[in-house]
Amino acid sequence: MRWVFTFGCGQPNAGHYVVIEGGFFEARRKMMERYGRQWAMQYSEVDWERICKQAREDGLGWMVETSLDERK
Repeated sequence: MRWVFTFGCGQPNAGHYVVIEGGFFEARRKMMERYGRQWAMQYSEVDWERICKQAREDGLGWMVETSLDERK
């Protein structure tokens, strides 16, 4: 399963998200290994797509986080 993790306001990667594959807890563990506690929310890919679609329909697409380039 694919999970989308967002970052909170004031955190180094605020305004972005990352996608991690695995089970719910496995994905959380991977996220903690990469970013410690510097993240905010975990969404299933299906829920994330629904949230983004609704934001765009409501004229709030500009608020949707963008993918974080982890190659840096």
